Amino acid sequence: MATRKSKKLDTFEGLYKRLEEVILANSGENEFEEIFKLVVLKLWNELNDEPVELTMDKANLKLRKIDLLWGGVLSEPRLLLCEEHYQICVSILKTFSLLKDGYEGVDGIFEFLISKEKKGSKGQYFTPRYIVDFCAKVINPKPGETILDPAAGSGAFLYHAKQNCDGINANDLWGFDFDIVATRVAKLLMYVSKLEKSHIYRVNSLIKNNKVSDGENITSIEDILRIEKQKELFDIIMTNPPFAGEITESEILESYFVSTGKNRIERDILFIERCIELLKPNGRMSIVLPDNIFGSRETEDLRRWINEKCRIIGVVGIPRNTFMPHTAVKTSILFLQKREKKSKCEENIFFAISEKPGKDGRGNILYKGDIHTWAEVDHDLNDILLEFNDFKNAEKIGW
Repeated sequence: MATRKSKKLDTFEGLYKRLEEVILANSGENEFEEIFKLVVLKLWNELNDEPVELTMDKANLKLRKIDLLWGGVLSEPRLLLCEEHYQICVSILKTFSLLKDGYEGVDGIFEFLISKEKKGSKGQYFTPRYIVDFCAKVINPKPGETILDPAAGSGAFLYHAKQNCDGINANDLWGFDFDIVATRVAKLLMYVSKLEKSHIYRVNSLIKNNKVSDGENITSIEDILRIEKQKELFDIIMTNPPFAGEITESEILESYFVSTGKNRIERDILFIERCIELLKPNGRMSIVLPDNIFGSRETEDLRRWINEKCRIIGVVGIPRNTFMPHTAVKTSILFLQKREKKSKCEENIFFAISEKPGKDGRGNILYKGDIHTWAEVDHDLNDILLEFNDFKNAEKIGW
């Protein structure tokens, strides 16, 4: 029988809550930012086998050093706590090792940090690691391929792409997100995972060629790629775009085919077109989408357009509890390959429905037994992966 999650994966959540209590009760500072700085310090010390700073002055000196070497991670390289509260936080942190579960544990910590700060705002429900890993295994990245996540969050899809193919060059990993906290956390994950040559940028991925600006000098993906002298199309896209929210800005709507004649459209629909646009011919993609995309009358034209542009390789339904406790939205993963030319042939599609969400109705992770790691979460995606790979081989899909 599956068991609920244990303290092994709960420990950081408990640690965070304890630090949060100390900061909220005593300092009045932004608790997320102060805890994030403490976590960055702790990670640096564990990675480099350096001692804990005994005073806050020494901690701030270390933060300035980290800021130089891990650029773009910290909002400011200085703790705002008083000495007494810093000492309390240090005594709490001494009882915990961030690296005790390896990079798998660190990856989960970063996702928790983002979800804690964002709390599902704008439909940003971050993807469970076993879902991310399943997508990476189906897509099967290969050395030399460029990989993009235009709604990168904590960088999980990029990290797992590398985990599934050690030959991938960090320079071929690209992540964009409009949320500044997400991009900072993604950069931290890349630094900690020794993928510092990857490319993480804060940008609104739906804006094309700098046609829209909110006054903060926002650039488009195309602008960034030109500056980096990178080809503008990618071999692989893996992503879970925001589910919620409508786009009403006419400058954005006018640049998309799927919004022709409309004065508003769901954000995730625009992400579909944007991702397909950024794929190379024969490039492949996995994208997590709400189920209304797959069956609603309102999206019938969208599905027809997708089929014209791409071969639909597979659709895997995900149980409703997957994104709990944040939302019970029913989702599926769409796997595509961009066409080089239109096809008139009938094409087979792989369909599967996962019946084990790996979580209960309250969002608690369920395990197969007493070993409580991500590899032992009680889901059925490994069985679906075997069937999917058999399908790809039979169809001579080649990835």
